[in-house]
Amino acid sequence: MPVELRQERTTLDIYVDGAPFAVYNCMPEHQALWRPYFHPILAANGRSITQNGEFPGTLRGHYWHQGLFIAHQKYTRGNTWEEEEGRCGRIIHTGFDEVVSGEGCGHFVERLDWRKPGSAVTQLTERRTVRIPRRPAERRVLDFEIVLTAVSEDITFEATPYHFLACRVANSMVVSEQKRQYTERWGPLVDFTPVDRGGVVLDSEGRRDRDTLGALATWIDFSGPLGEGVAGVALMAHPGNFRHPAPVNNWNNMTIALSPTFHEAHPLPRGESLRLLYRALFHSGDAAAAGVADEYARYAAKPAEVDPACGS
Repeated sequence: MPVELRQERTTLDIYVDGAPFAVYNCMPEHQALWRPYFHPILAANGRSITQNGEFPGTLRGHYWHQGLFIAHQKYTRGNTWEEEEGRCGRIIHTGFDEVVSGEGCGHFVERLDWRKPGSAVTQLTERRTVRIPRRPAERRVLDFEIVLTAVSEDITFEATPYHFLACRVANSMVVSEQKRQYTERWGPLVDFTPVDRGGVVLDSEGRRDRDTLGALATWIDFSGPLGEGVAGVALMAHPGNFRHPAPVNNWNNMTIALSPTFHEAHPLPRGESLRLLYRALFHSGDAAAAGVADEYARYAAKPAEVDPACGS
């Protein structure tokens, strides 16, 4: 099967044309998992575009920046962005409604509970649909449909940069400014090889690096050195989303996110739902070489109602 989804004990593994593409870490009963996340997500050269934490293999720094993930730092009595017992809640996988491999596309439909900190109370339920169209390794895609429903109380997503779809890239791709700062401070505790070459953060309006922080954009891209070449990830927001174009986040030139409540809160009354459509494009080369702007134009032209069988 060209797009194959394999359920393992703790993960859902995604293969395209027989090659591993992404690992979805999602089963909470087998590990201390605060929320599901994708890592690794592999580039065409087999290297991981994503990274698990600020200092991989430790609990130093922002260890909760795990690969590609969905969360929100500041909503009514909730925080699923960070990880601290009693202060932060968890996003719990409660089951798959569908896990489907396919010739042109694979997909899964997942149920999740957003639970109150230190409690089994579910504040929000989520129905997460992820579609994986068959694409060449140089430009692979994860398409997200996220439906959040307030179930226990009225919810307000407060203003904060830290949400919804976010991606922490590999250290080798990080912008040179941060490579220098971290290497000078931490020495052999970090590895930003190659230190003499850095990446670039670019948004749909042409802003770069720090200038993208909190700006309104339809997409944000992070590309940089990976192995012998260059690779990147672009996060795209569908025009059917609320508050479009919405702000994007660039944390420390290391993690990017699509953040519609960056500057302004958004209420979600009990019983009502919020629907978000996002695309993550994992590509070879920088944003220009990968044609990210053209990719977004094609994505934006797709209807908001997308069949799970999907096209590319």
